[in-house]
Amino acid sequence: MKKLLFSLIISALTLQLAQSQSPYEFTFLGHWDDDALPLASPGNLNLQYSGCWGLAVNGREYAVLGGAAHILFFDVTDPTTPKLVGKFQGTATTIWREFKSYKNRIYAVSDGAAEGLMIFDLSHAQDSIVRTYWSTQLFEKAHTITLDTVSGRIYLNGGNATQGIIVLDVSQNPDLPTFITHATFQGGGLHDSYVRNDTIYASSGSEGYYIYAMKDPFNPVLLAQVNTGGYNHNSWLNAAGTYAYYTEEIPVGRPIQIVNLQNLALGEIESAGYFLDKFSVDTGDKTAIPHNVYIRDNILFDSQYEDGLIAYDISNPTQPVLMAEYDTHPENATYSGYFGNWGNYPWLPSGNIIAGDMQNGLFMVKLKNNAVGTQTPEDQLSVQISPNPAHDQLNIRLQTSAAGAWSWKLCNLAGQMISNGNQLEGSLETTLLLTGVPQGVYFLKIDNTEGKKVIRKVVVE
Repeated sequence: MKKLLFSLIISALTLQLAQSQSPYEFTFLGHWDDDALPLASPGNLNLQYSGCWGLAVNGREYAVLGGAAHILFFDVTDPTTPKLVGKFQGTATTIWREFKSYKNRIYAVSDGAAEGLMIFDLSHAQDSIVRTYWSTQLFEKAHTITLDTVSGRIYLNGGNATQGIIVLDVSQNPDLPTFITHATFQGGGLHDSYVRNDTIYASSGSEGYYIYAMKDPFNPVLLAQVNTGGYNHNSWLNAAGTYAYYTEEIPVGRPIQIVNLQNLALGEIESAGYFLDKFSVDTGDKTAIPHNVYIRDNILFDSQYEDGLIAYDISNPTQPVLMAEYDTHPENATYSGYFGNWGNYPWLPSGNIIAGDMQNGLFMVKLKNNAVGTQTPEDQLSVQISPNPAHDQLNIRLQTSAAGAWSWKLCNLAGQMISNGNQLEGSLETTLLLTGVPQGVYFLKIDNTEGKKVIRKVVVE
């Protein structure tokens, strides 16, 4: 992976060059990877890392990353040089480790090893990180962990919670969890969940999406549910709590779905749309897989495996605007399976973003101009391109009635222009012929006379 690290840096530089005219882009800050760390089965995927999370303590910022055999802590206060400051071994190698934070602690679970719950105190992380708790007494395995930082309740999804969810409490002592209940849910076992105001938004795998009132954890009340068609994997709510966004990992190619929650009090939720942007070449049954979504302010961060980390402006909740994409796994040219960006953490005070790649380790990036929660799509043209991937031609359509005169350029990853053209005011659509354009990844840059612009990634096959 040492040669890969060099290629990653070059990829980051060329990506920035290709997107240099855009007000929205990810900037590469730093990277960490260790080839000597063990792999988890199945070995053909070279799985070294899994979930990630973050925490700010005493003016410093930290990242945690799941390794196959270890839990790894980094000081990322200087994001250009992530510093490994803690390495804690588990009981076995596993491809699943997940984390949440509460009161300067990191809470860690695994579904691939009977490790129960680990708690790490980062109150004095600049000097030392202390594992204050490690026990299988309350449970042995959990697929994911959800933590309500208001009530201090932990919700354990999957693993030993084969029906419903296991509820613990750490509000009285963050280093000593107490068992509350194993609540049974109509939707069966959960893959993951999101909690707000004692309400659980349950991603219940193939059973669909369920919402429960959990003020009394001994008597969960089903508020609403929808069968989603795929394997409901994870979800997050926008800041207003009016819309939820969920991913479906299986089958591949399922877009991110938007759910209208505004009539939840009446027991009604409904689909409000979906979206999916692809950045590699589809190959039959292998295509893009949105994995985990998280939201900070009005920006949704999507960890999309081989496509890397993708940011969308959701100021208009039902019309997400693609802002930026950073490929943590640039060695892929086609979709080939479960590689790439597993998860992200976008809430560090600095605005720096943590991203974990299953094969390539820890990445630190940020949106240009530290734009987390502040950018709006006002300066960005709304454009539809199709098909993508493209073969013989690419159709470009501006979705606005006042675009003015505009121009387009197709550039390769080195920033070299392949072709270009100009369109008169009032013309909202054109067709770009791709005859003679080699297969690969390109960037389509569109500017208009009003100063608005957009950059879209195009795959030619």
